[in-house]
Amino acid sequence: MRGDISRRTLLRNGGIGLVAMSSAGLAGCTSSLPVVGDDGASGPAVDRWLVDLSFADLFDEDELTDEYDDAELEGYDRTGFEFDTVVPQAVFDNEEELVVYWPLEQGSELRSTAGVAATDLDWELTQRVEWEYDVSYTRETWDGTQSSEDERSASIDIGTLAGTFAPADVEESLEDWAEDRSVEDAELSSEGEYEGFDLYAFEGYAFGVSEAYVVRVAGSQPLDSLEALEAVIDVQTTSVGGLSETDDGDALLAQFESAHLASGELHEPRSVESEIERQYGDIDDVPEWQRDDLEEEFEDRLDDWELGLVGSASAYEFDGDTTDVHEVYLYETQSDADAGELRAHVESNRDITDQWATIEELSIDDAGRALVLSGRVRTRALL
Repeated sequence: MRGDISRRTLLRNGGIGLVAMSSAGLAGCTSSLPVVGDDGASGPAVDRWLVDLSFADLFDEDELTDEYDDAELEGYDRTGFEFDTVVPQAVFDNEEELVVYWPLEQGSELRSTAGVAATDLDWELTQRVEWEYDVSYTRETWDGTQSSEDERSASIDIGTLAGTFAPADVEESLEDWAEDRSVEDAELSSEGEYEGFDLYAFEGYAFGVSEAYVVRVAGSQPLDSLEALEAVIDVQTTSVGGLSETDDGDALLAQFESAHLASGELHEPRSVESEIERQYGDIDDVPEWQRDDLEEEFEDRLDDWELGLVGSASAYEFDGDTTDVHEVYLYETQSDADAGELRAHVESNRDITDQWATIEELSIDDAGRALVLSGRVRTRALL
């Protein structure tokens, strides 16, 4: 076990009733855990894995003080969250229609690191969380001490493989991977056992290995990858700390359908101002004469159906030469969710983009502040 007791461990021990109830289903082989979605869904139950990471829990203040003695964290915001899932066997079963194996590309590095083949997996899941944070500090200059404040960015990438694994073989593959990294005086370290997972760490990476799952976390400085890994495992084993516990996460996932291939994201509400800031930084720093031109430009770029959008998710269920499509569009308020505007956008773009070019049986339903688009497309159109 790890020598230190994390804040998450203390919280979990405080909720011992929940832990005991969850652990009852974990007795024996870890592979008895569910690896696909509920109610006959063909993809992973992402609400058991998508995690609402706490920046404050992950932040390592020592990283700041190593740089400046008096450096302090002033504030932070989550600026983005996205996830992707795929069922590899469904890709292989429909390879003639899919034409290329692009759905498997983003998980290839993790599969190689763990030494497992895509054909041995039930599913793959990746998720990425991004933040911006402000740091204040003082530094010596030629004319004395100067106070400064920086805006910085940080991120966590999480990859999960589900299947049946031999943990010893995975550990050997991780050791080979770490050795090939050629980092001086660095080697893969064992970090003990945590909720049925063997933990390992290496230079900003953390791994959790069980008979049913392999999880890798890669965090940028100054974030603690091992703490993030524990948070991911907590969601899976105790259903605590998941994205579904947040307002936007719950609203998005409530309409999400797990499938052979899926992706989703959450972000700041779409607006003219937010789009300008995404490209040019703080809008207050843009000269007023330029700001007017930019606002006019971005008003033309943003369609009405995009205004107020805070997230979206798409799920694709392959069935030979056709694929069932299920898309969710989440808005900041219910009044922003205009089904007519979305339908008009889809109809006007069917001949321009591949996304809806072949869609049939199109329907768009209102679900509170979400719009749900359903239909069927030709599988070969998924390029």
